[in-house]
Amino acid sequence: MIASFSINKNEVTNIFFEEIKNNAKSVVPIALLVFILNYFVGVETKLLVKFLLGCVGVILGLAVFLTGVELSISKIGTMMGEFLARFNSIVAVINFGVFIGFIISVAEPDLLILANEITSAVGFSPQVIVMIISLGVGIMISIGLFRIFKEIRLSALMIGIYAIIFILMIFADNFGHAIAFDASGATTGAMTTPFIIALGLGVASLKGDLSEDDSFGLVGIASAGPIIAGILMSLSIDSSNVEIAEAAHKSALISGITNASFAIIPITIVFYLMNYLYFKIDKEELNDISLGLFYTYIGLIVFLTSVEGGFMELARVMGEALSDSKLLPLIAFVLGLLVVLAEPAVAVLSEQVEDVTGGSIPRKLILRALSIGVAFAVMLAIFRIKIEGFALWMVIVPGFLISLILSRKVPQIFVGIAFDSGGVASGPMTATFILAFCQGVAGNVADGFGVIAFVAMMPVITIMILGALFKGER
Repeated sequence: MIASFSINKNEVTNIFFEEIKNNAKSVVPIALLVFILNYFVGVETKLLVKFLLGCVGVILGLAVFLTGVELSISKIGTMMGEFLARFNSIVAVINFGVFIGFIISVAEPDLLILANEITSAVGFSPQVIVMIISLGVGIMISIGLFRIFKEIRLSALMIGIYAIIFILMIFADNFGHAIAFDASGATTGAMTTPFIIALGLGVASLKGDLSEDDSFGLVGIASAGPIIAGILMSLSIDSSNVEIAEAAHKSALISGITNASFAIIPITIVFYLMNYLYFKIDKEELNDISLGLFYTYIGLIVFLTSVEGGFMELARVMGEALSDSKLLPLIAFVLGLLVVLAEPAVAVLSEQVEDVTGGSIPRKLILRALSIGVAFAVMLAIFRIKIEGFALWMVIVPGFLISLILSRKVPQIFVGIAFDSGGVASGPMTATFILAFCQGVAGNVADGFGVIAFVAMMPVITIMILGALFKGER
């Protein structure tokens, strides 16, 4: 029996205004910092107006999008999770994991933005980039589901996965490393994270013994897929020809409509097909979910258009203007703090940790560890850009090696939380403003890539350290 869902106008209104509030918390602090910095930089008034309109568009677009996700995508995910629970075959579960992981990752806004940025540099179709990365997500989700079924220790699996990644890195250049690890951070966002968490909890519950250790980790495993896929994709890219291709850009609105259609149409088709064959929900519920899908589509168009039409443009200009400032590392550190403290996905994860652990791991403790990690991550990304010869792998490889070593020493629940944190910390603000700001500092697209990689890595380390301290106190 598929769960019954119903909504009313009051619920929709409440969800929408709650999302407005949450998104404003993310965007407004960054906007205020921009206006403060503008006193020292002095960008064109026209650009500031476009940025302000972009901020409004990002807040409203993301609010409509997330409202739609709450009313449709989350419910579809629940129904698919219940459908998944019907399977008695682990092979069927794994195959379904690949399929649904691919479909939902295709619709991730952060990945769409990153794909457009990669396209502007190398000329690859953004749709092709998204499909390659999404396939990596789907495959790793299936491996994560297999882990839960077979009760494989998470730390052992992550060591094996990153051993493969480190070997593949030998064959790729610094640009390949940057886009691969950036793709990892951009993939786990507002669309994918709820789905992945629901799938993990659903499969874990099939064992009849849902443990804290199985409650986290699937997001972290899934985020390793884009790294492998991105490295393999980068092997076909001639990084010597990487440059900003402004002339190739479509209008912001056309680009937004194209990418939103590409993202939403597949999951919509899959839902209606599965509803016809399996779910068979009543007409009222179907209408509610259809309305939610419409909200998701419109919100994504507004969000993507606003991001490309004004939000990221000023970030690049601001980064370029401040590239020689002695205060640049401090500015980067503050940006990192602002981003993570107001990131909705981070708030959701921290609340889930507190709930699952019965309050033994406080929400505030997780938030503090994440804020420190992301602040240092953005600052470190700036140092990498400004210091000649400072390659991405010089930080990424030792960073993840430290994390993997610590994963054998800390409670396994912290291993899951750590790798999940890396996935959720790099949200819409990182994929938009922070990425564009770093590209402006670098003066080109290629050297600007890598910031999302750092934002995805540093929380893993800080949460692992927190786990070690937590274990010591016990």
